[in-house]
Amino acid sequence: MVSPLKLKRETVGKVSIAGTNPYLEVLVDTGVFHLDQPYEYVLPEKLKVEVGDWVSVPFNSRNCLGLVIERYSKSRNIAAKSKSLPVNKKVKGTPIAARQLEFYRAVAARWSVPIFDVLRFVSKESNIENPENSISKKHSYQAERTYVQFRPDLDETNQLILNLKEIAKTGSTLVIVPEARLATKLASPEYQIGSRGSVLTAQSFKNLVVVREESGHHFELKSPGFNTRDVALLRNEYFNENLFFLGFSPSLEMTRLINIGFVKFQGKAVEAGAIKVHAERSLTGELIPSTLIKPLRQYLSRDPLLVLVPAKGYGLAISCANCRNIAKCSCGGKLTKKSRAEDPTCTICHSMYPDWKCTFCQKGRIYLLGRGIERISEEFGRTFPNTEIHISTKEKEIEGKIGKRSIVLATLGSVPNLKYSAVLFLDGLALGADLRSEERYLALLMKYTAAANGNALLVERPENPVVASLIRWKPLPYLEKICTELQKAELPPFYRHATFADCDSESDRIYAGLKSAIREGRLSIKSQIYQLENGRISLFFPIKEGQKCTKFLYEFQKRRSISGKRILKLRIDSYNLS
Repeated sequence: MVSPLKLKRETVGKVSIAGTNPYLEVLVDTGVFHLDQPYEYVLPEKLKVEVGDWVSVPFNSRNCLGLVIERYSKSRNIAAKSKSLPVNKKVKGTPIAARQLEFYRAVAARWSVPIFDVLRFVSKESNIENPENSISKKHSYQAERTYVQFRPDLDETNQLILNLKEIAKTGSTLVIVPEARLATKLASPEYQIGSRGSVLTAQSFKNLVVVREESGHHFELKSPGFNTRDVALLRNEYFNENLFFLGFSPSLEMTRLINIGFVKFQGKAVEAGAIKVHAERSLTGELIPSTLIKPLRQYLSRDPLLVLVPAKGYGLAISCANCRNIAKCSCGGKLTKKSRAEDPTCTICHSMYPDWKCTFCQKGRIYLLGRGIERISEEFGRTFPNTEIHISTKEKEIEGKIGKRSIVLATLGSVPNLKYSAVLFLDGLALGADLRSEERYLALLMKYTAAANGNALLVERPENPVVASLIRWKPLPYLEKICTELQKAELPPFYRHATFADCDSESDRIYAGLKSAIREGRLSIKSQIYQLENGRISLFFPIKEGQKCTKFLYEFQKRRSISGKRILKLRIDSYNLS
């Protein structure tokens, strides 16, 4: 009797492979820029793996994380000298659907980074228990894109709670906040709260809410260097989730989107006199102009008065009283004083100088430059005797109740959640002199004016347009004017920008290479390149040609990797141009 014919099971080495579609295309986290591509592996017979699953695979004598993106029946590894290697094992993780991967590829392309730089964030931020609740397809309804402006008579936390409860009634909602302390205040079972990385979550939501999109905290400093606003807009494009931006004043980028009708602006008209603003410029260097003293005393009789100060410490810097030479540490850092009695201290290495002498004239008499919160506290104590002065900083925030006749001095980001009669903005809130300084200033004015029920006092020129914007509670006209000027200057938000850091000795060669790319048409001919200090190079290119330029930048980094050169630190559309 002849035995029935048996087909020999295909093997790889000593491993039997699956009978149906045994070949896998796998994205591998190699950690090498130019190896950012799919590779072929085979599936062992007893291992159950589907498209979208995470696996461990051998790569260059080590095991790496991989994502299965396709299964097929015949090997495509024609050029390989040996057979494809088998997958080691399946790894726990949220499966990634094809549409999701397409979205993550778009994010990677947008910021010119390898796909795994994005997928690492996904694996960290995703908390899906049910894979069916993944962003695998586009919602069928017409999604909204709306910027909701807050009112001037209620603090941020309470306004957020009111708005979020209304939004959450319509379906599942993810709220992305700029700071952890705000997440604690908003905690609720009605919606989920996350930081900027959660915008990449693989979980599906009906509503996506971004709080204060203009905040620098929404910008990721490490690769992939994304920001919450732009990723949220990409999610809206790919998955049609309702998108809400909540805040007091939009960013310049958001202002442009509102102007072209891409995002709807929703704000309520404010009655005349609802917002009371006293503005007076300090002309003689005094802390508080004399004309502001009377209204300050009136507000002090009601509830605590909030005073925003530029910095902690006593003096912002030290100079020689004899020759005005700026005092510096041996490491190059500036010297400051944390209190009147404390010795000069370095702002970088924290070295103390009990017997400081000027390096230029050898004199030892100190002249303080600027006012820190400790020094301001002394001046307020002299101006308002019999008044409680409380100091709130990041290191020590105020806790407990505060009496009516009290002044709360607080640095930015350390304002206690209290009921205030008014807020005083001192001159120069250390906002810097960059393209975003006016944007930040207006947002801060509106935020803390609302916390003080619409009562604000400014050490500022009354004719400054930011004052009119605050009184009318209309940020857009002022921001639109700034946008018009930036458009003429061919600067963001009408141009995108990329910055190479740490170019060092290669700076001249990289600059010349980018110039050549512009002449040859590989970069937009409207691109502008600038060599900056500390080996940095900035590139500006039109929004309409953004895809072409970011693709070039990716290929530029890839070519460096292939030739064995170090990958440059590249940031695209960072918070600051530098």
